[in-house]
Amino acid sequence: MSGTVDNWPALSFLEGLRPGPDENVELALLASYSADLGSIGATLLALAGKDTDAGRGSPSDFVDAVERLRGKVRIVVQRGRLAKMRRTPRIAAVLDQFVREVDFDEATHSWHPKAALVRTRDANGKAGWRFWIGSRNLTENVNRDIGLLLLSGEKGGTSIPGAEDVACALAERAALKGVRPASLGAAVAKVAWRAPAGVRVERLRWSEGSGDMTVPVPSEGTDEVVVVSPFIDKTFLARQAPPGSKPTRRVLLTTMREIERIGPSLAAFDDLLALDAPDYPVGDPEPDAEISVAASNRDPVSDEEEELGRGLHAKLLFMRSGQKRRLWLGSANATMRAWSGRNAEVTAELVVTESVERGLKALLGSARLVEAPLVEHTSDAAALEEEALERARAQVAARWAAQIGFDDEGARLAHRSDLHPGGPHPDEPDIVLDVGTLYGELVSWPCGQTTVPLGPISPAERSEFVRLRVSRAGRGLSWLQRAPVDPPFGEDRDHAAFVRFLGARGFLLWLAGLLADDGREGDGDWTNDEPRNRADPGMNAAHDASLPTLEEMLAAWARDPERFREIERRVSQYLPAVLEEAKQEGSQTADMLRRFGDLWDKLRSGLGVAEIKGKRP
Repeated sequence: MSGTVDNWPALSFLEGLRPGPDENVELALLASYSADLGSIGATLLALAGKDTDAGRGSPSDFVDAVERLRGKVRIVVQRGRLAKMRRTPRIAAVLDQFVREVDFDEATHSWHPKAALVRTRDANGKAGWRFWIGSRNLTENVNRDIGLLLLSGEKGGTSIPGAEDVACALAERAALKGVRPASLGAAVAKVAWRAPAGVRVERLRWSEGSGDMTVPVPSEGTDEVVVVSPFIDKTFLARQAPPGSKPTRRVLLTTMREIERIGPSLAAFDDLLALDAPDYPVGDPEPDAEISVAASNRDPVSDEEEELGRGLHAKLLFMRSGQKRRLWLGSANATMRAWSGRNAEVTAELVVTESVERGLKALLGSARLVEAPLVEHTSDAAALEEEALERARAQVAARWAAQIGFDDEGARLAHRSDLHPGGPHPDEPDIVLDVGTLYGELVSWPCGQTTVPLGPISPAERSEFVRLRVSRAGRGLSWLQRAPVDPPFGEDRDHAAFVRFLGARGFLLWLAGLLADDGREGDGDWTNDEPRNRADPGMNAAHDASLPTLEEMLAAWARDPERFREIERRVSQYLPAVLEEAKQEGSQTADMLRRFGDLWDKLRSGLGVAEIKGKRP
């Protein structure tokens, strides 16, 4: 390749979501095929402006993010594709309120879009918008992904056809209270969007999975076609050969796994390039599992990724005719399953400049040139067993109609036989289905049984997330799904979880940060809730400089009475649970909390209890 080679600018996904210093997120709708709880927590921290450069946050930052974003954020994923972490922090139970699942049967189609729509409000009341379309799942693994970030702005901005359709579809699936899809779509249609330099957005295309998406094909006279995708099929690739006698340079970048599977027909490409396949995480991260599914050789007919590791994950199609350069990017792989409309997908159609093309050439230049295989790869017995477990996972997810309930004896799952009379079990009778609470032991769910007890669970750890596992002969797959509770959990569940997570002293540290409102960072990591000494035995709690002081309380009131009222509301809601927790932490903590309570009562009395209470939001 000749000429200047420029890499595309690198921007982390979380950085694209994070609001400006004077902005607050008032709505965020995200779509992903797969997700894990660690990435969902990191997303909330970013949306609240509380994450560090490494995408982490302290326990108090996490609590503040959940409090700020409750009822404003919804993450929509394919049912059956919520990954279980190797070690799930107990506070992750509260993340269930931010997740909704799409019950597509993956035997026929999947929920596969990757998109984020965010509305912010600045200190002057002006609304701002961010729209991200790309290939990245909400998982912690690092891949070679690509995305398009659009920002609102009247200067240099323009409306984009199709943006309204994407917004409506996200809102319909998110089902957030108070968010009407038609109204949101109409608002998005009026936004003037600014695209990155060298990019003009022709339109955004949303496919609902009902055959309404058209495969782009090169016209006669096309000079070059480039396909980049971790998953491919013969039919889609065959359509990328333009008609006519003029030679067209065709380039394919994919993984060796796919090259070996497709075989000799790939010799039709002028350049056949390979990058590493995405690494798959342990498919069965149960502590007693000796072996697990490593799906690197599974049949990709389903055109769906597991929660991916480092490797090629970008999906794009590039065509150049003379000086006209067109680029399609988004969630759709180079397969007919994606482009014929069997999946829900989102794609951006772009006209780009030569500088953007050079970024593509830089990606191609990082790959290695390979030869097409002489024969197609055939699956071995291990791969066939892995495929059987994947089918079982998809069948359980598609048939899932369970609700979770809690009583004095613990948690209990109940399957709604009116929705799926046969239960959620897979077709093959020798594949075992186990279920459990987010932190409890797995128990077998026998076929034909409509309810299954899951054991005792504390109120602070109750969640709609349920662990599932399908297994046979020592191999298994584990994941999480939601089992709705009726009535839904209220804020009391969150308060109990937060106080148990933070401890009494941690609550006061969080309160001190709210009062100071100075961007101070808490210590620790929200994903690490190992038992720890909540208060240093050698510390004199009466002289702990990090705890709230009367001066800070008065300064917070003088600076922003409305914000102070919100803080006062939180203290009133949390204090009963904090008092209970203090009894478990020893006399020193209880004394510290008692002193704080006396100080807080004096402050409220001095400022006027009726004034504070009467104007609560």
